[in-house]
Amino acid sequence: MNTVSQNPEANTRNISLSDLIRLFWKSKKIILAVTLLCTCLSIGYLVLVQPTYQATTRVLPPQASDLAEYVESVNTIDTGISEKDTPRPLDSAHVYGIFYTNLKSDSIKNKFLTQYYLPYFAPKDEVETEQVAKRLDKSLSITGSTAEGGGLNVSIKAKDPKLAAQWANDYTQLAVQATHAELLKNLQSEISAKKQSTENRIATLRQLEQDLQNLKIGRLQDALTVAKAMELEAPMPGTTVITLDNSPGNENSFMRGTRSLQAEIDVLSKRKDQDAYIAGLPKLLTQQALLQTLNSNPEFSVARIDMAAQPPYEPIKPIKPLVLLIGIIFGLFLGMFVVLIVSTIRND
Repeated sequence: MNTVSQNPEANTRNISLSDLIRLFWKSKKIILAVTLLCTCLSIGYLVLVQPTYQATTRVLPPQASDLAEYVESVNTIDTGISEKDTPRPLDSAHVYGIFYTNLKSDSIKNKFLTQYYLPYFAPKDEVETEQVAKRLDKSLSITGSTAEGGGLNVSIKAKDPKLAAQWANDYTQLAVQATHAELLKNLQSEISAKKQSTENRIATLRQLEQDLQNLKIGRLQDALTVAKAMELEAPMPGTTVITLDNSPGNENSFMRGTRSLQAEIDVLSKRKDQDAYIAGLPKLLTQQALLQTLNSNPEFSVARIDMAAQPPYEPIKPIKPLVLLIGIIFGLFLGMFVVLIVSTIRND
């Protein structure tokens, strides 16, 4: 007996599981008290901490019917005006890709930060503004893929469930509006450029025809002067009287006689509309008419809102059952640890 009492370290090292169970059972009040304390602390944490909610807006690619008017306008430009063999590839996947790029762009994030996020938190200085911006980076998440028509999820965290839902929908709408405005601006800019180019080409052809006509009249007048000097009224045998093109003529035009030359000069001088004599002009006028009737403000959608964000009922953190379970387990182990420490101190 004296040997065992003189070597307590050996007793401690040889303690069995049954000894531990008896020790814990004997000190069960301490263990329960510590466990209860930790559980109360967990409950207090749940009461004091403000829960965080996450709302999600789900987006799908547009259908072919959603882009019908826009695609029709683009195809008219490609095949009817630019005369391309095949129109440019413009389908829902292409438009959805542009929407996804805008959705993840810094410009949309900054716009949301300026219009919605900062006004809500109302930072007082640049330091607080930077903190709010970092909070948005942590709160905002965009998941999903555009491959094979996959859906996209826009999620935002907030302390208020209604606010989280509103922000998720607002952020998505900013990306939708930006993509719609981008595509519409591209279409309108292209139509405007095509109109201006066609008008310039038509004006150039008309001016060139007028210059050629004036040049021809000048040559005919010179030939008329020569014919009058020769007192040649009727055409000389073998002379071509009528020309079917707009060529200036040649040096032997006086051989047509004064009556023929004067008649052509009168016709050319009185001609007001040159369009029927301009090669290539009917084609340009057709293109101009197409551009005038082209819909420059079509109705189209760049994405479909599969499910708008709704205020969530349960917060994503803290998870109450998990916090309580952790508190109970931690309290239980902490109580047993305290019992072991107290028992060790007493034995020493």
